[in-house]
Amino acid sequence: MTPDETVVLARYVRALCPQQKFDEYTPDAWHDVLGNYPLTEARTAAATVARQQPFVSPSEIITEIRRRRGNNASDFQGPGLPAAVPDADPDDVPAYLAALREQRTSAADGIELKRRPVAELISGVVDSFGKIPNSDTPAKVARVRRPGPLGVQCPTCRAAIGRPCRVEATSDNRGPRELRNPHTARGRVARGEHASLESPAEIERRRAASLARLEQMAANERARS
Repeated sequence: MTPDETVVLARYVRALCPQQKFDEYTPDAWHDVLGNYPLTEARTAAATVARQQPFVSPSEIITEIRRRRGNNASDFQGPGLPAAVPDADPDDVPAYLAALREQRTSAADGIELKRRPVAELISGVVDSFGKIPNSDTPAKVARVRRPGPLGVQCPTCRAAIGRPCRVEATSDNRGPRELRNPHTARGRVARGEHASLESPAEIERRRAASLARLEQMAANERARS
């Protein structure tokens, strides 16, 4: 609140508590303590305190403001409550937390939170819900799928449709990160090819040959001993 608004608040509290002592310096002192709070909230808090006791101090006004804000923020989300989903990608943790903090602050300030349509909430994540019992669902999903490698799940890193490929942390202290270009195997799958350059039959043949070689080496080792 502004210094002028603090004068208004001091006069209001004086009207609530006629026996409380005020002088020309009271608004200045109160502004140093209450300047960060809106006049409307401070007046409401002062009235609440005045209903319970004959005197009202700035610290009691702050305590009441914090109590009311805490109640508002704690009740802003839950079954049957008109909470909005934070407007941020949950995979982007810093952005999601910032949106959540902004939402809680808005709730504490008494700003009305708007409901979001169900279609908007599930936009872009249809695949995560599995098959929806609707005859035209496959056509709708096909329309939102992106062309190229991002239109399929990556067989290398298991990145979901529409999400970029990722690599895990490496030995050179580089953390997990998204790749600018998708994995090569993902591109092959998008073109209708096998994820591996070798066919499944060739992979199985090589695996059997390796196993036979290991068994032969073990037999030779036993013969020498």
